[in-house]
Amino acid sequence: MRTMVFIISMLLSTPLFADYPLEIIELQSRPMEEVLPIIRPFVASDGAVSGMNNQLILRTSPDSLRDIRAILNRIDRPPRRLLISVRHGQHSNGQAGGISADINAMIGKRAKVIVGQPVADGTVRLQGLNADTRSENNLINSIQTIEGKPAFIATGESIPVTTHRSIGDGYYPHYRSDTRYYGATAGFYALPRLNGQHVTVELTPHLNRPGRTPDSFEVMQAATSVSGRLGEWLNLGGTLQSQSNRQRDIGFSASSRQTQEHNIWLKVEEIR
Repeated sequence: MRTMVFIISMLLSTPLFADYPLEIIELQSRPMEEVLPIIRPFVASDGAVSGMNNQLILRTSPDSLRDIRAILNRIDRPPRRLLISVRHGQHSNGQAGGISADINAMIGKRAKVIVGQPVADGTVRLQGLNADTRSENNLINSIQTIEGKPAFIATGESIPVTTHRSIGDGYYPHYRSDTRYYGATAGFYALPRLNGQHVTVELTPHLNRPGRTPDSFEVMQAATSVSGRLGEWLNLGGTLQSQSNRQRDIGFSASSRQTQEHNIWLKVEEIR
């Protein structure tokens, strides 16, 4: 209280400033340290501004005061609450096909053809295979924040990975095992900024999970800045892996194809 009285006394008694009326404006939502740098350039050159306890203390011209009040009406409002969601989507498609022939037949009177594993003399058997497999896996992480403030979330578990090694030479080596824990996590860092119903987000998502082979991990990370409308899923990008295999032999033909697609999506919603 004494400090505020001192500030007001200084503003009233300092002869360097014009004889403007003293104005005290109480801030509603924004902290003083954020508002002062925005307001200070709009104070008249022969005026003054200070602040304490979420109150602006001003001596400035009427035109300057009118501009400052208009600015405060725009910026001094409760920040909008947001829900940020990041979705990791994985889609796998597999196709396999093949045909085989089993033949045990005479050609003419002295020649005979045998292919595969026929069940009896004079037989011809054809076998075909067609298979399609599909799988889909979606992982969604969500966190609440407010506009203009960074947010970070990561969820997962620690997975033990044990390695073995031999120590020493000769007939009696010693074996030692070590166990280390690796984090299998999914999450993201995000900084959202709003402009009406549009949002711009600086985003760094990551995904670490066990791989298909023992003691291996799949890692996916990205860093980007995207913009779009609130409530819409935005595609950040992804990866596509494809593998095909073909085999041929006498009386036998087979082929397979496997594709795996991984995409990252972002959605920002306003919490009302």
